[in-house]
Amino acid sequence: MEDRRAMPASVLRLRGLSVLLVDDDEDELNLLGSLLTQAGAEVTAVSTVEAALRALAERVRDVLVSDLAMKGHDGFTLIRRIRRLPRDRGRDMPCVAMSAFVGTRRLREQVLAAGYTDFLAKPVHDRIVDTLGALARQPTRA
Repeated sequence: MEDRRAMPASVLRLRGLSVLLVDDDEDELNLLGSLLTQAGAEVTAVSTVEAALRALAERVRDVLVSDLAMKGHDGFTLIRRIRRLPRDRGRDMPCVAMSAFVGTRRLREQVLAAGYTDFLAKPVHDRIVDTLGALARQPTRA
């Protein structure tokens, strides 16, 4: 039996949470994947919208985190396609968008109107674990 008192709180924060991470920047994908894994999450990291949809077809995750600006299809295309999925394939899964392009409040409004649950301005490294921890504690969407 493991002693939870010996484990840092940050490790336990996302324990048991499965995350689908989508970003076409390999360095960012690796860094965020490491941060989330160290916090206890099970992370599937992919670099395209198509790969994200294939991953969801295999198994629905607890939460999706996606960059908005990617080569090929962008994060807005991804969220539109996710929100059209059947409920048991991830339609109601919490989804967090990230972007380095955050010049106006209007982008956040567009992101939320498109179907994302939350929006984070990059860099997100200091907030991603807290954001996903808060989402994991919220009741599931109906």
